Amino acid sequence: MYCKVDISHVCTETGCNEVKSRIFINLDTERKTYQRGDDKGIDTYDMNIYKSGTFVIAEIPGSASLKIDTQDDLKFVEVVQLGLRTWNNFGVCKLNN
Repeated sequence: MYCKVDISHVCTETGCNEVKSRIFINLDTERKTYQRGDDKGIDTYDMNIYKSGTFVIAEIPGSASLKIDTQDDLKFVEVVQLGLRTWNNFGVCKLNN
């Protein structure tokens, strides 16, 4: 599954700001890997993946989670924690054929 971030907000204790993002995410459910990439390269992580109602949730323990709505055009929200900042990313996923 390929997911492209369309809107991104970085948040700190003082508030959130929209930022430009070139992030994309590849989820491999067979290998249980979560890849995050941008114009600087791709990082690969082991992930936990499960279903909850109409949602598919992929997690990098202690770092990031991605929640995909399977009933709403595969729209997603990803929350990434780096230090004391969070990135809240929104976009749409596509199934790989």
